[in-house]
This record gives sequence, C-alpha cells and structure tokens, in this order.
Amino acid sequence: MKYIFLFILGLSTSFVMAKEKEAVDTFFVHQEGILEDALMRLRSAENDNQRLIANEDLITALKETMKHPGIMDYPFEKLTTMSTIKSPDNSFRIFNWNVEDENLVHKHYGYIVKPSRSGRKNTVIELKEDKITITRKPEGMLTSQHWYGALYYRIIPIKKENKTYYTVCGFNGNDQNTNMKILDVFYFKGKSVRIGYPLFQESKNSTTYLNRVFFEYSEKASISVNMNEKYGAIIFDHLIPETPNLEGMYDFYIPDMSYDGYEWNSSRWIYKEDVIVGNDPNRTIRYYNPDPKNENDVAVEVSDSWIDPVDSGGPINNGGVDAVAPLETLDAKEGKKPTKQGKTKRKRFRLFGKYDKPHSAIGDTSVEKRKKKNQKKKKN
Repeated sequence: MKYIFLFILGLSTSFVMAKEKEAVDTFFVHQEGILEDALMRLRSAENDNQRLIANEDLITALKETMKHPGIMDYPFEKLTTMSTIKSPDNSFRIFNWNVEDENLVHKHYGYIVKPSRSGRKNTVIELKEDKITITRKPEGMLTSQHWYGALYYRIIPIKKENKTYYTVCGFNGNDQNTNMKILDVFYFKGKSVRIGYPLFQESKNSTTYLNRVFFEYSEKASISVNMNEKYGAIIFDHLIPETPNLEGMYDFYIPDMSYDGYEWNSSRWIYKEDVIVGNDPNRTIRYYNPDPKNENDVAVEVSDSWIDPVDSGGPINNGGVDAVAPLETLDAKEGKKPTKQGKTKRKRFRLFGKYDKPHSAIGDTSVEKRKKKNQKKKKN
C-alpha cells in the first residue's frame, strides 16, 4: 500500500509540474506574439513618433515577460531584429536592440536578466545609454546607469581568481560615416553589473591594459570581431587608414586582409599579431577536372587547408623555404650600400601601407592621446 501511495504521489507531482511548465510556455508564446508585433511596428515605422510609440509598447511587454521563470529557456525565435543572447553558463540573458531615427542616429536599449535561484522574481537590470556625461569611447569602468550603447552578439565567460568575468562582443552603428565593434567586460556585484575591466593588452609587448576596446571603421567597410573556437582566441580584422596621411580619421579605416587576436593566458587577454586564419584542415573538397578522353568528369578529393611555405615539413622545395624574396634596400640619407634583408629583418608591408612592430588594431588610443598633447601645445 505504501508503494502504491508513493507511486500516485509521484504521478501527481509530475502532473502538476507538467501543467506549470505548460502554463509558462503558453505565457511566453503569448508574450512573444506581442513582442513580435511591437518589433514589426518599430521596424516599419515611417516617422519618429510612430517609432516612439512602438518602442514604448515593446519595452512594456518585455518588462512583463522578463519577470517570469523560464526566461532563460524560451528561444524567442521570432524576435529576429532583437538580440536575446544568453551567457554559456546560463547565468544571465541580454535583451538588446537599437532604434535609428530620422537623422540616422542610433539609440540603444538593453536589459540584463539574472534568473532567480530561490523562487523569487528574476533580477532585471536596465542598461541606460548616456550620451551626455560619458565620452563616445569611455575608458573607465561604467555602470548600468551610464552606458555607451551597443548591440551585443557574443558572451565569453572567463575565470580570473575564482571570479567569472564575461567578455562581450558588441556593435554600434555610431553615425553616417563610421561603425564600431566593441570588446568589453561584464561582471556582477550582487544585483548590479559593472561594465569594463582592464583585461585587454593594448598592443604586443605593451604593459598597458584597457577596460574595453573600440574598433572604429568606415561605414563602407565590414569587419569581424568574434571568438574563434578553433584557435581559442578572439580574432579580428586589422584596421588601417586607406593612406598613411589619413591616420586617426576613422571614416577611412578599413581592414587590410590580415588578422590579429586576443588569447587568454589565465589572467589577461594578450594581443597576438598576424594570426593565420585558414580553412579547417579536416575538411576536404571534391575537385572536378574535365577529362577529354572520358565522358564523365574526374573527381578528386583534396584537403582544403592552407600550407605554410616556410614550414620545414611542408611539401614545397624539398622541405620548404622562405617564400619571400630578399629585399634590396638603400638608405639614401646616410649613403649606405644596399643590403639584403632576410625574413627576420625585412620591413613588413600591408596592402595599403607599411608599419613597424609593435602594431595594434586599436588605432584610437595612442593617436588621440598625441592629438590632445599637440592641441595643448598649440594653446600654450
């Protein structure tokens, strides 16, 4: 009799839990429909007044939605013009979107939801964009009340001294001339969030570490800044001005078809230059070659991978050689004779110019500091 009672009790508990889950799912299905409608009205609005009304409806519905349990599990697949990303450790979720007004100026909205662990209400943190009291590229630690505004598309949890810091990748449409990609850090203190932490090395061999990184580039260009699982690093396009005399003018910054990265070393993101990003060496492709003696094409499977021409084990020139020819150089000012430079001494050339080590994709930090110093000298 005792076992029958326990069996019935177990069935009752499962039934109640199933009904509760069904009720929660039904609630989210209903709320997603309301959110989708508000988003569609927001994106199709013909003027700023229509956008304002639709955005207020969206915020009202979202605030109601974020209160409920199960917020971390529901996919929200219909909200295609809003970011709904979750941290991989399921610690929090970001609901994040932008509104572009008639003057092509972007305003950003963001909410961080931390799920309740004890049956209480979820913790909801609103990110408030501040274009008045903070600079366009703030360098210090920020709070949710003073936020630069961005659309976040990736969260990377990292451990440092038994505390979890969340590196985030974001995008900011900025203005009519430039866009920005952003690397930043979120970490939590109780029910509040802190934005920014000195984890990013400014450049190779630098002793300066930045709270966040801004990659500003031309509106006409497109760049990638994201975690690459294969290399275990954040990989990004290296940016340069179209011509050297445009240094510091980010309307003209474009990728030069090379890549740099940040590699985690257990305590900091360390700057890595010239990361070779090739195809997956495990992939194969079928190469078709018409055979005039055969009615059918001959298909051959080959490895779709990049081969390093200086690899001693490579199949080029009996074990591999330096594929770059020595450069003849002449210092005209000092009247030195031409010298041959091998691989270790030659200057490194980019598609649109040249630079000497160390270099950094973060073009704004040192350049803007030099400009400020020059401006002060002129005033004095």
